[in-house]
Amino acid sequence: MKITRHGKNFLKLVFADKTIAVNPISKNSKEKVVKFGADISVSTVFHPDFNGFEQVEYNNKKPFIIKGGGEYEISDIFIKGYGLKQKYQDEDKMITSYTILLDGINVAVFGPISSGDNFSNEAFEEFASADIFVVPIGGGDVFTPKDAAKFIKQFSPKIVIPVHYDKKDELEEFAAALGVEAHREDKLTIKQKDLPEEIAELVELKIV
Repeated sequence: MKITRHGKNFLKLVFADKTIAVNPISKNSKEKVVKFGADISVSTVFHPDFNGFEQVEYNNKKPFIIKGGGEYEISDIFIKGYGLKQKYQDEDKMITSYTILLDGINVAVFGPISSGDNFSNEAFEEFASADIFVVPIGGGDVFTPKDAAKFIKQFSPKIVIPVHYDKKDELEEFAAALGVEAHREDKLTIKQKDLPEEIAELVELKIV
């Protein structure tokens, strides 16, 4: 599996001939728009920074769109979504976090949440099985760096990818609270057999 970051919260997951766009950026967003073709497009919240589905209809691909809770199976890719009602930019929103299982690796992608206290027991059990966590850390409407680290420490992910932050000191505070050093990468290429054994690895993905 290869993971690249194309915006503050926008990730591309690629395995074999399948591409998943997570939180694609809409043309109505103030963020830079990136276009590519995806087989599946996943959005964590109804907001222009997160739901640019039209931008990943490209090269004759029209993605299967997921924008809420439930269980989905698309071409041997298994996705589960768990919603929480929270405020985002002063509006009440249903924010969905997901696990995405492909290539034997379970990736938990958390939406722009500031607290995970109200997740169901089922959601906690599913997150506990995840190998990779994608977590917002920038504070404000989302987890602060310290709160993100506290949330993650309830689980045992092998790799953590922070998103939704702007400043280097936010990343440094998060790394210190998590107790690991951040490694900056253009992309994360990982196979199930190469996952770390115990200690979480913190990967700072550059926006490409």
